Amino acid sequence: MNCMRCGAPLLINGTCSQCGLKEAFVKKCIRTSDYYYNRGLDKAQVRDLSGAINDLKKALHYNKYNIQARNLLGLCYHEMGEMVSALSEWIVSQHFKPEDNDADDYIKSIQHNSARLQEVNGTIRKYNQTLTYLRQGDYDLALIQLKRVLGMSPNFVNGHLLLALLFIKTDNKEKAKKALRKVLRIDANNTLALKYYREIAGNPGISRHVENGGRKENAAETGGNQITPRESDERKIKHKEIAPSNQLSIDQYVESSNNKYTFVGIVVGLLVGIAVMYFLFIPQKTAELANSYDTLKQEYNEELSSKNKTISGLKDNATSLEQSVNQLTQELAKATGESSSGNVFENIMNAAKSYMDGDETKSAEYLTRVDIKDVDSKDAKKLYNELYEKVMPKVAAQAYNKGYSQLSSGNYEEALENLTLAIEYDETNEDALYYLGRTYQHMMKYDKAKETYQKVISKFPDSRRARQAEDNMAMIG
Repeated sequence: MNCMRCGAPLLINGTCSQCGLKEAFVKKCIRTSDYYYNRGLDKAQVRDLSGAINDLKKALHYNKYNIQARNLLGLCYHEMGEMVSALSEWIVSQHFKPEDNDADDYIKSIQHNSARLQEVNGTIRKYNQTLTYLRQGDYDLALIQLKRVLGMSPNFVNGHLLLALLFIKTDNKEKAKKALRKVLRIDANNTLALKYYREIAGNPGISRHVENGGRKENAAETGGNQITPRESDERKIKHKEIAPSNQLSIDQYVESSNNKYTFVGIVVGLLVGIAVMYFLFIPQKTAELANSYDTLKQEYNEELSSKNKTISGLKDNATSLEQSVNQLTQELAKATGESSSGNVFENIMNAAKSYMDGDETKSAEYLTRVDIKDVDSKDAKKLYNELYEKVMPKVAAQAYNKGYSQLSSGNYEEALENLTLAIEYDETNEDALYYLGRTYQHMMKYDKAKETYQKVISKFPDSRRARQAEDNMAMIG
């Protein structure tokens, strides 16, 4: 029998000959992982997404090769609007199981939809801009930007939670409750949403209230005075009036023969009503409208004065604001991965895809376009570092060997191209840098040759290549 973990043969006592783990221990880990996967699946089916994410992470802790758990974790992240985390899980899943994996379809559905990719990038960018506005205390701009984010990604749970906090900050509790109910419709047991709702509503029955679409079902909410249908009928019976026995019957009713008094009464009633309206109602409404006009005029003047002061201050600080905008633009580009060579997240995903397709050269090209210092995402950095360690040394060595062979054959143009690539992929390759200088020397580009030899001497001062570079510089003169 072979080990279920690494595939090496098992010893007689059931211990793996290579990794040293006992078969019973590995089986127990796999069973535990399956248990947490099934529990996470049950929670995901009832939209307890945060609980499902916790269980699925435990499942992957016990067995990182549990493909079903990893794919479901990505779907939970996707449903909550966390697209970067979802793609990271699916890419890792595809790496562990390249064939017959649903993760491949999930990734293609996003990669082949350029509008969706732009929407993801725009959501991240606008959300980070919202955080910047909040730090600056500009709640109006933060609210406008956050509504744009939720318009692009309606299921973005963190966005709805931030919107609820913003409404709480501006003392608009009803709108905060509405935002929290949207969160709970996406993630039924979101801890933060329940906590916020309990704080602003003081209602321990919130879970039942939200699940039933906001209908009040607790006795505390209705004051404990709900009326059943039977009680309602009994009250109607009790309040039913009994007609007095001395009422006139139809035979006893005598209609007046003089209708002019009736007409006069109607006219008098209309005149009295008009007089009441003219002397009581209209003056009151006129006074209310006048007061409203004065109030609005005062508010308008105050707002106009405030805006004039703001405009004056903005004009005085135009230079400072321009510098702040440039700084915020740089920070925004860093947060969203936007750079002169394209979107960082997209380049990392394309590099991973090329690596899984077996095209390591293409993967290296995408990786060279990424400046990982401009990215704050831990998942993106982790994926980039793993790809860099696997791809770059190998591709750099291939480019160096090819360039050295072409230099020996006298194909200087092609050698120049490949040796330059080798240095770009691996800056520590002193041989590639030295032979790049030799290539320039053979092509009689002596200025370039001297410049390259000087780099060899500066970077590797105590090496054999540095001494050879010095001799070659002396020969050039």
